[in-house]
Amino acid sequence: MSKMVDEELSALLDGAQRAGSCLVPGSERVRVALRRRLGEGGIVCPQRGMYARASWWEGLRPDARALAVMRALQTLHPDWVFCGVSAALAHGAGVSWRLLARTHVVAPRESWSVRSGAIAWHSVDCADGRTCQPVVRSGVRVTPLERTVLDCLRWLDFREGMVVADFAVARCAGGKEGLERYVRAHARACRGVDRALETLARADGRAESGGESIARAVMIEEGFMLPDLQAWVPDPLHAGRWFRVDFVWVRADGRVIVGECDGREKLVDPGLTRGRLPDEVLLDQRGREGLITAYDVSVVRFTYEEAAGVSELVRKLDLYGVPRLGSPLASTDGRSAIDWPSLLRR
Repeated sequence: MSKMVDEELSALLDGAQRAGSCLVPGSERVRVALRRRLGEGGIVCPQRGMYARASWWEGLRPDARALAVMRALQTLHPDWVFCGVSAALAHGAGVSWRLLARTHVVAPRESWSVRSGAIAWHSVDCADGRTCQPVVRSGVRVTPLERTVLDCLRWLDFREGMVVADFAVARCAGGKEGLERYVRAHARACRGVDRALETLARADGRAESGGESIARAVMIEEGFMLPDLQAWVPDPLHAGRWFRVDFVWVRADGRVIVGECDGREKLVDPGLTRGRLPDEVLLDQRGREGLITAYDVSVVRFTYEEAAGVSELVRKLDLYGVPRLGSPLASTDGRSAIDWPSLLRR
């Protein structure tokens, strides 16, 4: 009998894993069997009412864990709608992992049925009709992207909000202008609209990762000259080929500074890896590094953690000569044309 139960549980756990979800038992018998195996170390209970293999759960990144919990919660509560950073994650935004400790759910106050420190309830007014109807993203019901942006930018600080704003500007049909109109339309109904608009005004859809967005937000807060983003550089070894770098500053004296933000996201995000394995991504990065050094430019590299920590990024930008606004070296045109052939080391 025990072997049959083990095989049944294994099949159920396999199915949940394929769906990227924790397992929600479909019967009391299965729940009891899973509970009995908790103490044996092979099964974990991430939240009440859901289970997972310990080996699978421990191998997940925090964002994948958050989505697995959301999918299980959706099974337990089919009428729930996720909002805020939880919705942003489901839409595909690279929100900071530290924001994912709680799952954000929108519901009228009288229906806040689950009392748990793992759930953050929000009484969001969705009286705007069609534009606030739930959509399904990553297998769960979430607020539409426009509403998700409005809420995140109201609730998050400038740096974290910039991650969501950059992501949304690149994906909303109306672009930044459409998002600004949507946010302004809620000025009377929502608190924090001015804060949301301040973040949205500095958003740039060219940012490719959350680390790049946070780094640029730090540059804005600290008064640095802003760089051009995702700038194309000619391959000095192969005529007609180009590669991109994350940031490029062209100072008023003509000096060029290249910035690269390194982080886990670039190694695992399918939208950035384009089918390559992490080792292949790293090899490509090393190849670009070698090509960049063929040019007489300064190259400042920093990590997501350094950008999020602020002080280390600021010290690096100062060290490599990125000027502050108001400095004679700060160019007013962040997209100045660069004569790359003239910068080749010969």
